[in-house]
Amino acid sequence: MKYHTREKRKRMRRRRIRRMIWRMAPYAAGILLVMMVWKLTSFAVRQLSGEEEIQQEEQLMDTEEDEMQETFQETEPPSSAKKDEILLVNKTHPLPEDYEPSLKRIGDYGADVAESIYDPLLQMLEDGKKEGLSFWIASSYRSPNRQRELLDEDIEALVRQGYSYSQAYEEVTKETMPVGCSEHATGLAVDIVAKDYQHLDEQQGRTEEIIWLQEHCSQYGFILRYPKDKEDITKVSYESWHFRYVGEKAAKEIMSQGLTLEEYLDSVE
Repeated sequence: MKYHTREKRKRMRRRRIRRMIWRMAPYAAGILLVMMVWKLTSFAVRQLSGEEEIQQEEQLMDTEEDEMQETFQETEPPSSAKKDEILLVNKTHPLPEDYEPSLKRIGDYGADVAESIYDPLLQMLEDGKKEGLSFWIASSYRSPNRQRELLDEDIEALVRQGYSYSQAYEEVTKETMPVGCSEHATGLAVDIVAKDYQHLDEQQGRTEEIIWLQEHCSQYGFILRYPKDKEDITKVSYESWHFRYVGEKAAKEIMSQGLTLEEYLDSVE
């Protein structure tokens, strides 16, 4: 009798335990599911954070590389302008017979110049005006026909004074270039004078306008084409008023070193 009672109690206890397990099973499963989700989420966050850190590091490296390149470019010494980028026109380098520049008219001065020098030329003259100076463009683009007329007129004037034609030609071409050899035919050269003194003579070089131009012309890409004491190289007498556009880089190198265009072009590749 006692034996059966103990067995009955054991069975009842086992039933209660099973009922408790079944009741707790959904809660346990929920806890396990939450733990799995948490672990997966944490793993994903770590992975994403790692990728963001990698991207940030790559961006930082790219930025540093760009800064190094910029620094190198800034410290790299400037190279000279290329030889074939500058047009040389003189007695031994005449223009092609079919050369025709693209011109633009400066209305205030009644002058035609190459389109490429229109803006820098105007800027130079405007900046000079701000300094209280007054300029006039005595000569700009000159056609081959007009160049021939000027040359013939000057030669005839000397012939009437007793020069032979060859003597007159040699003397005249010290200042007036033969047809095809004048920079004025390119539209890249201008004769600029003081508005209050428009004579092309030695006194012109002592005017405030010409002094300012010779000191500042390179900032705008111009050079004094026929400097003093360089006649043996240019084959042209000193002309304080004759300015030629070559671009800022070349102009600054030429003027700072006191070179002629011929000397400069001989020194570059």
